[in-house]
Amino acid sequence: MKIKLILSLVSLVAFSLNAKVLITTVTGSEEERKIKSDLESLHKEYDLKQWLYTQTVQVNANAKTPHSHPVLTMSTQPEYLESKIKLLSTYLHEQFHWHVIINGKPTKEAFRSRIKEYFPDAKTGHPYGSIDEGSTLSHIIVCYLEYVALSELVGKEQALKNVSTNGYYMWVYKTVTAPENEKTLDALLDEFGLEFRVKNG
Repeated sequence: MKIKLILSLVSLVAFSLNAKVLITTVTGSEEERKIKSDLESLHKEYDLKQWLYTQTVQVNANAKTPHSHPVLTMSTQPEYLESKIKLLSTYLHEQFHWHVIINGKPTKEAFRSRIKEYFPDAKTGHPYGSIDEGSTLSHIIVCYLEYVALSELVGKEQALKNVSTNGYYMWVYKTVTAPENEKTLDALLDEFGLEFRVKNG
């Protein structure tokens, strides 16, 4: 028993040092432990270091949905228990909320106003967008970052399949995956200081 405990602690420390992220559970339920284990597995399978904007993550079975603040919190909804791709995509999504706040250049008002210039007819409310126009406009950038990063990790086809089957932000995901919007969205990432891809030339 002591040997197993020591090995578990060594494994946890090794993981934490490698991934630079601390993942904890709130209630210790089986579902929370499953999500925690899957997140740790995803950190080992993929190099996620460049997208770690907060290193403190918790899994909470009582959370209705994942959210980024004040602590990045993953929920235990069935889609995350059943699909590591959905879990990975949403985890990236919440990390990118931190990226926008930490690294975004304009104020929140200027940020949203600029996005609205290109997307004036944002659909709000479930399942199309967020609760209001401002949040929906912000999610255009967050969901695009999520889609771009996921495409790098699992391929564009799998990333598109994943976000297009989400039962929320449906208008937002349709907008950010439309080929005709790619140049505009890339330009906005550059303008806002949020581009993470290294561009040649």
